[in-house]
Amino acid sequence: MGNSQEGGGGSAKQAEDDRSLMDLGNSESPVAQIQTMDEELWTAEEMEQAEPCDIIEVSDAALKKVEEEKFTQAEEGGMFAESGEPELDAEDDFEEQATSGGYNYPPPYTRYEVFDSYKVYPYRCVGKLFFKRNGKSYVCSASSIGGDAIWTAGHCLHAGNNKASGWATNVVFVPAYKDGAAPFGQWHVKRMWVRTSWYKHGIPKGLAQDMGGGIVYKRNGKRLSQVVGWLGFAWNFSKYQHWTQFGYPAAAPFNGKRLITCTSSYAYHGSVGASPKPIGVGSDLTGGSSGGPWIMRFATGNYVNGLNSYRRSSKKHEMYSPYFNNNAKSLYNLLKSQKS
Repeated sequence: MGNSQEGGGGSAKQAEDDRSLMDLGNSESPVAQIQTMDEELWTAEEMEQAEPCDIIEVSDAALKKVEEEKFTQAEEGGMFAESGEPELDAEDDFEEQATSGGYNYPPPYTRYEVFDSYKVYPYRCVGKLFFKRNGKSYVCSASSIGGDAIWTAGHCLHAGNNKASGWATNVVFVPAYKDGAAPFGQWHVKRMWVRTSWYKHGIPKGLAQDMGGGIVYKRNGKRLSQVVGWLGFAWNFSKYQHWTQFGYPAAAPFNGKRLITCTSSYAYHGSVGASPKPIGVGSDLTGGSSGGPWIMRFATGNYVNGLNSYRRSSKKHEMYSPYFNNNAKSLYNLLKSQKS
């Protein structure tokens, strides 16, 4: 397997392969909409009042209209990009997560609050994403993936309506958010990208590539990854994995003030978009958790290998993520190549 570390590493061939993937099927926010550091910070009251950007719910009727295609993906030969700790604080020791097979609905899951670990790596890599769209304030979840880059759901950054006006504005990432506090500050997002399939097709056909990311400005001369660390990245692995999912659900029964975790394993795959099909797991996270990372090998490798995207409206105890293949890696490469 090939690895690439923060700031470089990996073989020359791997670097060439990464560059060849970089510009495939990604859409950038217009230059005119690049955000500046002059935009005001979000006040605690504004963050409190921001509405949860809903976990997308797709009706069974809409799913029936989507053409079923063969589910194809790499069962072996998966690839990693390494995670990294911040410059301060050590990582706690945890046991490696297990893997398991598929389930019928409702798939099993365990859900709990993170409690006092917010400022500890790797929890501190996850945070809330505040943004505005059509004059309203919303909130999603996101994570630090290295350099100046963050990773989230495409629908948190763009409406999926094939229009330049669909981009979010005044986007701010707040890592380790808790009860209105921003212990590592607010990080303004300068530029944004989503997968072109999401940009053009939205719900439901674009959901298989509901992925997005942004580049944040430095704070006090420091990059985001220097302050909070970063999560690794994994792609082209078998669907039979166990994930630790994170997010800030704000719709009932949650209030968006705390980081919530669900742990679950592969249950089944979805039917939207082209192959490979999205991955379904057990979860009851609600709106506001959109874009939160699914971490494979939590606390041992900390590889982002999915994100909170959507569920079927008739199934409240599941969550889907795009399957991370070369589509995801293309966007990841593009984000990691950028400088704030």
